[in-house]
Amino acid sequence: MKYIYIVCYICVGFATQAQDLSVTFSKLEEPCKLAEASVTASTTSLPIQYLWSNGTIANSVSELQPGEYSVKVTADNGKDTTIHFIIEELICEPTPETHFTPNSDGFNDTWSIGRINNFPDFDLFVYNRWGQQVHHQSLTYIPWDGRSLGLPLPDATYYYILFFSKTDKNKFIKGPISIIR
Repeated sequence: MKYIYIVCYICVGFATQAQDLSVTFSKLEEPCKLAEASVTASTTSLPIQYLWSNGTIANSVSELQPGEYSVKVTADNGKDTTIHFIIEELICEPTPETHFTPNSDGFNDTWSIGRINNFPDFDLFVYNRWGQQVHHQSLTYIPWDGRSLGLPLPDATYYYILFFSKTDKNKFIKGPISIIR
């Protein structure tokens, strides 16, 4: 029996051989998504059996939470390989743009926040340099057009605070957002 330990964010094409059993392992981890892992085995001694530590018996597994896992690959001739691997916890946070240009040219006219759809209970506030609130929205994200009370705001740097949840004010990001016309 051969044991292999793997820790990486994206492993592709990792291969091992245990006499007449060749196994290729890969895993995919992305922020805001559950991980996937798969093995491809080749041998002249068919059939091949797969047993993952979560009980799956196919050559691939998906929706893996962060944690430690293993997969045992066994050929009909009794040759086997066990691969141990770790799914890391990747931080999933919204990714606000740092500036936008609301000049009605059809390009970059609104402020975009990537991954906001992963936070359906968000609460967003934007303030000017004097601390006055100029924009607020929650629950449904609509890209902001740089207006406050229906009027275009002047070119300047504004400051946002984005709470991931309206009910948990402990998880948030904050930073500057510049309007450039």
